[in-house]
Amino acid sequence: MKNVAMIGFGGIAQSHKNAHLRLEAEGKERLVAVCDITPSSFEKRIKINIDTGEESVEGSFNTYTDLEQMLASEQIDVIDICIPSYLHADLAIDMMERGYDVMSEKPMALHHDDCQRMLDAMRRTGRVLMIGQVLHFYPEYACLKQIVSDGRFGKPTSAVFQRFSGLPKWSWENWYHDYDKAGGVISDMLIHDIDMARYLFGTPAFVECNASSKNVKYDCAHVAMGYDFPVTCIGDWSQNGARFKMAYWLGFEKASVILEKGKPTVYPNDGGEPYVPAEYEGGDGMYYQLKYMLELTETGKKNEISTPEGAAETIRIVEAAHKSADMRGERVAL
Repeated sequence: MKNVAMIGFGGIAQSHKNAHLRLEAEGKERLVAVCDITPSSFEKRIKINIDTGEESVEGSFNTYTDLEQMLASEQIDVIDICIPSYLHADLAIDMMERGYDVMSEKPMALHHDDCQRMLDAMRRTGRVLMIGQVLHFYPEYACLKQIVSDGRFGKPTSAVFQRFSGLPKWSWENWYHDYDKAGGVISDMLIHDIDMARYLFGTPAFVECNASSKNVKYDCAHVAMGYDFPVTCIGDWSQNGARFKMAYWLGFEKASVILEKGKPTVYPNDGGEPYVPAEYEGGDGMYYQLKYMLELTETGKKNEISTPEGAAETIRIVEAAHKSADMRGERVAL
């Protein structure tokens, strides 16, 4: 059984914590400690855009505001990093070099060069590194990988991925609002869909990104990805009062697959009755992600679902999208 510690206890960390406590209850890990520089983060619940309104029972983990004190005081095998995006790379590298396996939230880093440094550290130290591209584990998206891979509906003909939310207002010192620290909606939220397109279809030949800045820089972005069929990813933080929503519409030669009302639905081209894919089972993607990470550290098996190399390639695509946005939608080759 692995001992896990979390660094960062803000918004998304609450979803991580709930998944860790579930895994602990199942005897798969022990969440021994959490660290955050803000003492009040241990006392109040932070509501974020994907909040379900539910909160698990508090665990028995120890809390720290000093990282070095936590590392010196606890027996830790796995570090789960949930700090602001611009700090991911250096902390992940530091933790691997100290001998810990590392789970780090997305984005892997804000720049591809930093991703390469993380990969170099992973190879040099032999530690496990996994990045929180959690859609790989959400059942409504995981089933798409099987559908595309087995070709049951023929070749893909079109894809639209969509992700809406109000502007994040819960972050420490409003770091989400700082483009240099968060990368706007492209690096923080739309990255999920860009990464999913890459996961399903490979690296595109180019990207074209039209973006606007209503409340913060690039809080709305439409990204066209250069495959041999139309693929568009839409992310929007700019709609005041908007509730979180994610959706997709994928066309294939023999059917369409649409995410609606929280479930993927297949619409056959022959007019047959719509149905939910047989392999789809509901569940918490965060839980499945962290469970898989623990399996990697326990068994040493190869990561085949959410590789750090794939996450780094996603950042290369995201950087191209930013460059295109800066050039008002001009095509950027990959």
